Amino acid sequence: MLELRQTELFKNITQENIIKMMMCTRAITKEYEAGQYIFREEDKPEYLYLILRGSVAVVKDFASGRQDILYLTSEGSVFGEEFFKSDQTRYWFDAVAKEKTVLLLLPWKFFFDFCSNACEHHQQVNKNMLEIMSEKNFYMTKKAHILSSTTLREKISVWLVENAKGDDTVELPMNREQMASYLGVTRPSLSRELMKMQKENLILIEKNKVKILNL
Repeated sequence: MLELRQTELFKNITQENIIKMMMCTRAITKEYEAGQYIFREEDKPEYLYLILRGSVAVVKDFASGRQDILYLTSEGSVFGEEFFKSDQTRYWFDAVAKEKTVLLLLPWKFFFDFCSNACEHHQQVNKNMLEIMSEKNFYMTKKAHILSSTTLREKISVWLVENAKGDDTVELPMNREQMASYLGVTRPSLSRELMKMQKENLILIEKNKVKILNL
């Protein structure tokens, strides 16, 4: 299982000081089975969640039965930070474990109520938290850019270009159903458009990879 000092939240903090903070914060560790909800819409936000093992999907369910994936997060990442010192008293989305997952639950008050031993490493973890929030905001801005595209092909193209590596290859971090949900379209529509793009020699699909042939 991932060690805390290997995560972005606890970077530049020694193991000794991490142990001290864990005693101050009264954090708890919980295990979740695949498909189990970590929190539901309308639950009260109380924790910041750090993934020690596994992965989590943050999703929005609609009355129609449609589910949109807001983002996927994996080992070493945090989620739930949208409610960091927020006036929102209830979640407006769900978080569900994609596989067997172990989480560290850090009470929000830890980030604001410095104990009598307030020290440099407590300040460092708050600095790390601000960097994580900034990076997540950038990610959500990029998603908004993708979803503002006018056609499905444009959405797919922008997403592929945004995620391409130096060799113009994209390793898909989600399956076809999840990708459709992320882009806000149906799976059949996504599959048809991907096949059309491959027939036109724009892309090459190889299992969980997509090669951009004509950038």
